[in-house]
Amino acid sequence: MESSPAAPGIVPPHDPSTPAPAPATQLGRYVIAGRIAMGGMATVYLARLDAAGGFAREFALKVVHPHLADQPGFRERFAREARLASRVRHPNVATTVDAGEDQGYCYMAMELIEGGTLRQLMLQRGRGFPPAESAQILVEVARGLHALHTATDESGTPLNVVHRDLSPHNVMLDRTGRAVLIDLGLAKADDTPALTQLGMLAGRLPYMSPEQSRQDPVDARSDVFSLGCVLCELCTGAPPFGDNHDMRTLERLQKGDLGPVAKRLTDAGLPTWLSQIILLCLQPSRDDRFNTAGELADALSQELTQAGYRPLETRERLAAIVESALPELGTLAAMHALPRRIVSDPSGPVGITGSHPPVARRRIPPIAWALSGAAAGALLFAGVLALGDLGNEATAAERTQPSTLAPDTVPREEPGSAAEREPAPEPDPEPVRSSTRRDDASELEADTELYDDVYYEELLEAATEGAVEEVDEPAPRRRRRRVARPKEDVPELKPNPY
Repeated sequence: MESSPAAPGIVPPHDPSTPAPAPATQLGRYVIAGRIAMGGMATVYLARLDAAGGFAREFALKVVHPHLADQPGFRERFAREARLASRVRHPNVATTVDAGEDQGYCYMAMELIEGGTLRQLMLQRGRGFPPAESAQILVEVARGLHALHTATDESGTPLNVVHRDLSPHNVMLDRTGRAVLIDLGLAKADDTPALTQLGMLAGRLPYMSPEQSRQDPVDARSDVFSLGCVLCELCTGAPPFGDNHDMRTLERLQKGDLGPVAKRLTDAGLPTWLSQIILLCLQPSRDDRFNTAGELADALSQELTQAGYRPLETRERLAAIVESALPELGTLAAMHALPRRIVSDPSGPVGITGSHPPVARRRIPPIAWALSGAAAGALLFAGVLALGDLGNEATAAERTQPSTLAPDTVPREEPGSAAEREPAPEPDPEPVRSSTRRDDASELEADTELYDDVYYEELLEAATEGAVEEVDEPAPRRRRRRVARPKEDVPELKPNPY
């Protein structure tokens, strides 16, 4: 499951008597003064832009973690977020003023918001918001989301953007009580390819629509469902289907049983009109929800007016909540220098830094590559010919080598060994034989372990024909082949009379 980049987080109120941390590093035109917040995909820094004539302005600089920027598809998603943000101009959507890459870091300069996220404010308070304040927050967030849904490209063609990651983590309240949508990291338009891997859920599970959790095609009504989850948490302190990223939350989300949710809203003492709007947003079928975020904002605004709430007074109460929480939400962290990863290389678009300056690369002409390939082919052909000559010489040497080999030193097997030899075929006996030759043949028959069957037959034939007088030492022989020894005669057993 993917997580969205870090939110701008908390920016403490500016105190002129307290100097800001000394500048530590610079990315592009922006001098980084300190760290505001850090998330799973990016770190948000307080950055200052100085220009001629004494112009100076502070921004929230979102810098993607370097190990993520090197992953396939991540730079495309970051560029897509910057492109979509540049097409949206609304007071309830954080303004993106610049985006770029420097020293191997992808960054985006955004409007600096002094305040905190809804998640941080709820954690600091230990509870949610009153019903009227919760409804007013959702009115402004829904209007900003509707501006995102209806964004167009340069030619006026609708982009049909879906945010896909609405949660209290991605909505901020500033010091004036204004609600601002700050993160478009997972927003998807029709003209952009799907960069989420198959089987990966993009967004936070407790705020997903059922169709998004099934990885079905989504539209603006999916974000309406997510707004209903955020509104339920603001009013009751917890998402409607669970706050954990586990299978139980997924099962409850896809089942869409609103009975327990309705009971929780009633137990929280919410007005009937607010409970009905929340349940309408959380319908399992998107055809039963509000068609657009603009319709949701109009419905909430109308009910607030009929209940006697004025938007200006409600925003003043929200501003007071933010002001009281700012001192406890954290301070600006000192910034250490970022390690330089990639610098410009005169010979190419990028060059890797190291202990030595980048070396200019000389372009090799095509003729040089052709000559190198021809030389390599000639060397390969010469090597093949040399190997062939060596093989012919080895074959000729084998043919001229004498066939007699040194005798093997095979240990004599003990009598009664399991490895027995087949009886060698004996030549036909001649009518006249000397006693001496018959004894020699008997010695050879008794010593068959030292010779193979072929050589033994030759010796036996020579002894019986008179070609060999005495056999004292075995002559050199060919490679030995093992055969089975003659089996001993086993007396035939008589059948059991019993």
